[in-house]
Amino acid sequence: MINSRSIVLLCALVVLWVGLGDAQTTTPPGIDVEVFNPVDGSNSFCVAPSQSFWAHVFVRPGLEVLSCTHSCSPPDVAGGSANLATGVIDLSFATSMLHFSQAETNPDPGHAAVDGLVIDDHTAEGRIGWALAGDWNTNGDITSGLKNPCDQLKIHSEAWVFRVQFTAQTEGISAIHIRRQADDMPFQLSFADSCQSPAFTLGNGGIDEAVDGMVLVSTSCAALLFSDGFESGDTSAWTAHQ
Repeated sequence: MINSRSIVLLCALVVLWVGLGDAQTTTPPGIDVEVFNPVDGSNSFCVAPSQSFWAHVFVRPGLEVLSCTHSCSPPDVAGGSANLATGVIDLSFATSMLHFSQAETNPDPGHAAVDGLVIDDHTAEGRIGWALAGDWNTNGDITSGLKNPCDQLKIHSEAWVFRVQFTAQTEGISAIHIRRQADDMPFQLSFADSCQSPAFTLGNGGIDEAVDGMVLVSTSCAALLFSDGFESGDTSAWTAHQ
């Protein structure tokens, strides 16, 4: 049977998970940003103390396609939320529960995110960021200069853009939180293309969805349903743990 401590944790998780679904399953018109578990594609993690795990940050560009004119051939460069040229993502996490180990930008040379920069100067304060300023002439080399808008790669297909490795510490429940405008932080979640101003944000509707990653640090993960499909509505694990 599931022990009483697991039931308490499970009830707390039910409250925390209201409004969360599986990562990468929504198809909104605007931009979608989610912290997801690469093991099962969900927005949840269950790890034991001292265990390391990766959290990936997924971006799906929006559907709106605009255009603008640059002095190049062809003159029309696709813009809009479906073609993101710049972006800022700022995460926060509880340093009492999670220890930052390392972070990596998506290494795919065909994806603009390879030129995104991980900003890990404030991990001791529970913050880590990622910024995309454009497409460098040499992938990942900020000294090589930016390509012009006609030639640069843009985030035009869904993928993870960067990932963070944490090591779990004390037991409890917390979030890997995507900073919103309401959090009053200096770097707000936003994206822009090479044509449009202002940037796409949650406030102006350009970003349709931002989903946090929820983390349970516990020695009894095997007894908790959410680690086996609970968050996606699969109740088959009930039988397995009775």
